[in-house]
Amino acid sequence: MINIFFDCEFTKLQQDSDDEPPEMISIGCVAQDGKRFYAENATALARADYFSEFVVETVIPLLDGGDFKMPYVDIANKLRLWVESYEDKVKMWTDAPRYDWPHIEHMFDNYGWPSNLVRKPIALSFPNSIQQTRFFAGVEDAFKTFQPKLRRHHALDDAMANKYGFERATARKY
Repeated sequence: MINIFFDCEFTKLQQDSDDEPPEMISIGCVAQDGKRFYAENATALARADYFSEFVVETVIPLLDGGDFKMPYVDIANKLRLWVESYEDKVKMWTDAPRYDWPHIEHMFDNYGWPSNLVRKPIALSFPNSIQQTRFFAGVEDAFKTFQPKLRRHHALDDAMANKYGFERATARKY
């Protein structure tokens, strides 16, 4: 079994009564072996008038652009192929399944599910947020490896923090 830790950023967090639903802006994934996937949704980014104030101020400035920016269908196809590059079954872990997983379901329902992906997310729950806090702060961890300072609300950095928090929680070292 392969564990992949992921995070998504959205145009806004919740749907208002008369509004369209939130769209995924970016997705970041990091597998237990350290391989990474990151993409930005050019389709959603073309609708800047639809972003919440928080997204405009906090998320948009962190985006990488360039080759990471692509149409939604390309994200779906590349992510499916990336997941299928693992021969084992794959489980996806997130600290926000209520928000993140519906976007994964939407993407794969429309463009095809990876054949080896378990179709239910695993919810990460950290008893103490210190795992992620230390990772974002860029401190030396209990295993004597330096973790770089990362950007909170950048999908790939948040996915890396989820992986780091999971590893520390399961190793019982905080």
